[in-house]
Amino acid sequence: MKSRIFVTADNSSTLFSEDFGEHYHSINGALTESKHIFINLGFLSIEKPQISILEIGYGTGLNAILTFLANADRQSSVYYHGIEKFPVDGNTLLELKYQNYLKISQQKMSLFADNWDSAIRIDNNFELFKQCVDFNEFIPNKTYDIIYFDAFSPETQPDMWKVENLEKILTCLSTGGVFVTYCSRGDLKRNLRYLGMNVKRFSGPPGKRHVLRATKI
Repeated sequence: MKSRIFVTADNSSTLFSEDFGEHYHSINGALTESKHIFINLGFLSIEKPQISILEIGYGTGLNAILTFLANADRQSSVYYHGIEKFPVDGNTLLELKYQNYLKISQQKMSLFADNWDSAIRIDNNFELFKQCVDFNEFIPNKTYDIIYFDAFSPETQPDMWKVENLEKILTCLSTGGVFVTYCSRGDLKRNLRYLGMNVKRFSGPPGKRHVLRATKI
């Protein structure tokens, strides 16, 4: 997939997909958006000694990297499963220069881009499994405590957001587990409620009015 680097408003970088015509993260701040939605509303909302996370739309790996760094303070045992149909290569990840403003070495950075389709340990408390697969063909076989839903928008990838795909991953979400996403469309909220989720709107990061967190009842 063709992409080019774009510097966002908070000086963190993202990619622009020329195939889909969308940025991977908010142009109003890639780092700010990921921290607000996926770390603060997602990862930090679950306090357990063992946490299993599923990310739909692994993309550049920024959400995974930020989760790893946030876990340095918590020291939970994290299993992180990211799926992505179009993996970003290691050279591109390094060109995004996350290592320049995050406390992570270039060596560890490379682990978030390499070794697809096999589980690797980033450290003693963080296991990462990146799976190259089409979401429509993905069959989950684990129970997860958190789902990061970070696909391209419903306008660009409508199949990713259809109720059948949501149902197959929410079925694998533990009771009390959370689903977080940047999208707050009315049809998404209705579908999540239809699937038995308690849906709540939160203020979004710069440039976005609202985001969603849904909890499994």
